[in-house]
Order: sequence, then C-alpha cells, then structure tokens
Amino acid sequence: MSDIMTPPKAEAKRSPARQQAKHSDPVPPQRTEAERLQKEALQILHYLCTELAQAELRDMPHAQAEAIECDTVLFNLLNPEESDSPQMGTLASLVMLRQCVQNTFACLEAAAGPTVPVAAATAALLEHIDQYAERLHSAISGLPASLEDLRTLTTFAGIRTFRDRPTPPIRRVEQAPPPGKTHAQQRRVLEFVAQQAGTVNELLMQMQADSKISYESQVLLGGAQALTQYIGAAADDALGGDIVGDFERWTYGPNFADAGKGAAA
Repeated sequence: MSDIMTPPKAEAKRSPARQQAKHSDPVPPQRTEAERLQKEALQILHYLCTELAQAELRDMPHAQAEAIECDTVLFNLLNPEESDSPQMGTLASLVMLRQCVQNTFACLEAAAGPTVPVAAATAALLEHIDQYAERLHSAISGLPASLEDLRTLTTFAGIRTFRDRPTPPIRRVEQAPPPGKTHAQQRRVLEFVAQQAGTVNELLMQMQADSKISYESQVLLGGAQALTQYIGAAADDALGGDIVGDFERWTYGPNFADAGKGAAA
C-alpha cells in the first residue's frame, strides 16, 4: 500500500502530452488572402496620404489642414488602438477620404502667384489618391468576385494604372474651331501653350537636378513636370507635333523614336 501512495520523485517530469497542454497558447486566426491584400492596399494608400500631408502647403493653410486630414483618416483606420475618433469601417473611411481630397482640391483653387506650382504638383498627387481610393472601394465592395482586382492594387503596375487611362481624342482645330476664333487664331493659342509648356518643363528639370532640394520637393517637382508634359503634349499633338513632337517625344524624350533601331540594323 505504501508503494502505491508514494509521491513522485522530485526529478520526475510531466508527460509530453500534459506539458504541451499546459504551455500551448491559443493560435490566432489566420487572415484570409482578401484581408491581407486589403491591409496592404490601405498601407499603400496611407503612404500616398502621408506624402500629401508633408507637401509644401504652408502658404495655403486651409489646403494644408485638409491634406493632413486625408492622412488622419487612413491613420485612424489602420491604427484604431491609437485613435481618439469614433471607429468607422473601411468603406466608410474611403468615402470620407475622397471627400477630404475634394475639399483639398477646392482649397487649391485659390492658389495664385508663387503657390501655383505647388498647387499643381499637389493636385497631381490628390488625383492619384482619389483614383486609387475609388478603385480600392470598388474592389472591397465586390469581394469575393473582385479578389483579382485587389491583388492588382497591391502591385506597382496596379498603382500606376491611373496614368494609363485612355487619352480623350483631341479634336483638330481645322475640324472644330471654337466660336469667335478663326483657325489661325486657334493655332496660335495652341502654339503658345506648347511653347510655354516646353519652357516650364526645362525649368523643372533644372530644378530637380539641384542636390540641395529635399526628397519631398523632388516628388512635387516630378508631379508638376508630369502635368506640364501632358499639357504641352496635348497642345502640340493638336498641331501635328510641330513644336516639340508627338506624345511619345514629349514623354520619353527626343531619341525615343530611334531607340534600338541602330542595334537592330
């Protein structure tokens, strides 16, 4: 009887099964692919909004406040434990973000003088954010059928699709002159726009070459240069490319048409 009641020795160990049962922690639920992609896309959008909040808008305080609000909406959505604001769902937050973007656009309309270049560059970033938020809202709303769209939004190619939208057809001045202007007058206006856009484009390129300019300013200058190229290319294309050339020459440079042809020969 005493052998049966003898307590286990001090060096005795628990069985592997009991030891595992005691120390095992609850396994957190695995996120679905859609949930993972959604968070990645929101983080991309938050990065864009942070770039917007850091834009040089000090001379336009109302626009700066709205730009910061854009960033705050995404921060609160991704960091609910650090937010003092009432929590909203993802779709509602995206709707609010697009409203803040439109408010920022409205504030930029008052830009004049030295603030115009900054406003133009900021507008390009705002358009990018608005279109990405719109596509993300559609992708999340359409799940699970839109899972492939959500995958695309987390790739670099998917982020840049806003630049690849079909360009609206440009009506030649000979076909549709505006009321009150002759064909020759319309052509002179387009020549002026293309020439001035070319000059601004060269100035922006020289500014970007300055090593003293901050990264944030480089981003803004790049956006302003892209807008300038689009404006100049649109005007020049309506003229048949007589000033600088067609869209490809404006966008990729004067040597684009001949690139690789010499090697192929």
